[in-house]
Amino acid sequence: MLPEALRFQVGLIDQISKPLGNIKRQFDDVTNTYRQGTQTMVTGAAGMVGAGFALQQALMPAIEMDRALGEVKSLGVADDALKEITKTAFEFSAEFGQSAVEVVRHAEGIKNAMGDMAPDIMASVTRSSAVLATAMKSDAATVNRYLKNLHGNYQQQANAMGKDNWTQQIVGMTTTAKQLFGVEMDAIEGMVDGMHSLTSTMGVSVQEQLAVFGMLKGQMSEGDAVTQYTNFLENAVSAQKELGVQLTDTQGQLLPMQQVLENIRPLLDGLSGTQARTLLDEAGLGDGALMLTNLIDRADMFAESMDALNQVKGIDAATQMAAGMTDQWKRMEQGLFAIRAAIGTALMPSIVPVISSLSDGAAELIEWTQLLPNITKYIGFAGMAILGAAAAGGAFTLMMGIGKQAMATYMLTMKMFSGVSFLLTQGMTGLRTAMLAANIVIAANPIILIVGAVIAAIAAVGALIYYWDDLKASFGDTTWFQALTLLSAPIRMLFEVIRGGWQWVMSGFSDTSGFSGLFAIVDEVKAVFANLFGWISDSFGSVLETVRGVADWLPGFGGDDESTQVKSKAVQSAKPYAQIQPGGAAKSIANHQTSSTNYYAGGIYPTYMSSPQDMASELEMAAG
Repeated sequence: MLPEALRFQVGLIDQISKPLGNIKRQFDDVTNTYRQGTQTMVTGAAGMVGAGFALQQALMPAIEMDRALGEVKSLGVADDALKEITKTAFEFSAEFGQSAVEVVRHAEGIKNAMGDMAPDIMASVTRSSAVLATAMKSDAATVNRYLKNLHGNYQQQANAMGKDNWTQQIVGMTTTAKQLFGVEMDAIEGMVDGMHSLTSTMGVSVQEQLAVFGMLKGQMSEGDAVTQYTNFLENAVSAQKELGVQLTDTQGQLLPMQQVLENIRPLLDGLSGTQARTLLDEAGLGDGALMLTNLIDRADMFAESMDALNQVKGIDAATQMAAGMTDQWKRMEQGLFAIRAAIGTALMPSIVPVISSLSDGAAELIEWTQLLPNITKYIGFAGMAILGAAAAGGAFTLMMGIGKQAMATYMLTMKMFSGVSFLLTQGMTGLRTAMLAANIVIAANPIILIVGAVIAAIAAVGALIYYWDDLKASFGDTTWFQALTLLSAPIRMLFEVIRGGWQWVMSGFSDTSGFSGLFAIVDEVKAVFANLFGWISDSFGSVLETVRGVADWLPGFGGDDESTQVKSKAVQSAKPYAQIQPGGAAKSIANHQTSSTNYYAGGIYPTYMSSPQDMASELEMAAG
């Protein structure tokens, strides 16, 4: 026979650990299958999405070009012109390091600004517009507004020269104005837009307009420059009568500004700045008087600027300026973009019909959903069912994680039990009956009803906690019930933590009263430990007194005959409170290491075991 404590451990392992181990393996199989399925699904979906994303990224340059060209085509540009524009955009991108898509944006603006053109003319004007934007560090929108305003004001001149030649001339003069006066594209465009058509109506050339703006912009804001120049042009015809000098020709067109300054200079000789301004203002020029006095004081500089602008022939100066500002790293980057766009563009005629078919299929499916609403609804239900099943699998996996934590708590409890197992002798029969009942409940549940078993187990533990006070009142403070208190404490504490935590969260993290039960369990465990160790101390004291009585009774160890009789009676009346031999439970177990006992298909050999814990470990391994 094995010692009582060891037999209890064997029964505990046989009745609970082994069935729980089997259930755990079934749970793990289900969980692993779900996890592997999820990983496979995610991998497949990621592969599909990744392939589509990679294809889109590979074709993105061509897609962007196709979108930009589509906007140009929507304006009525023919396909042959689009081909010329595409070629020009790629070449310009590789030469100056600018975006080919941005070059196409220039073509869109040029079409809006100058109307219909032959394919080669439109490609040339597009390139000139892109050169101006690069040289002036501007963008397609600003340059397109600038060219649109100038073309609207000087359309006859543009048609006479040819739109491509006229645009090249404008681009060259504009970049020269920046070199002369340091004026930026935004400022020039704003001033030209502010003058509307007044300059061209009065016969002012583009060169002169740029020179006047450049001179004025160096000393004032562009708004003030526009105001002064406008006042002069609007009042020049009437003011010349008051001043007695010629400011316009016989056709009412304004004389060249250099001639105007020469005609007015004699009137201002010997006058101070204030007197000169008053004279011109009283003649009706208004703020135009400020412009004239400003330019007269710098007439030589103005003449030099006009000479430089008049010498501009074509776009060469702008091209050199743009080339000098080219970033070679951007040039390489945009060159690669152009290569990818060119390859993608060659593939697009084959890919676009496929994409179009897929889009048509989507439209067809939408129509079917409207024609067959019930089928659509059931398809939606099926999709929801699939997602619901996946969610249920995820919930089951979550539950398994919680179950593993519970099993860890159970193993911790078993470790605690091994330290106090020798105290459970009195309650062995009752506990064995309870373990057998628990085993029957576990065995009665088929593995396909795992979820129901888990719910029942949770309910049973909840009932144990709920009726704990009643059980305690029924069984009292017996030693074995105190030991049961120690075993159940971790599970009770777990439930108290969950309940208190839920109350704390639902109260907005303010109510911590739900944790009071946890503290009560801690106090109860402390009291149980105190009672158990008190009982051990009392029992040990009784045994010690008995041993001392026996020692006194033995010849040579005791007193006289009278005391011997008393000691003999003491021995007869002594009661063994704890049947534990010297050396403890370990020695009792060691006395039985003489044979092999079969508790399962394999043999367990206590002879080769050094402690009861080795015996328990062997049984645990056998139970699985």
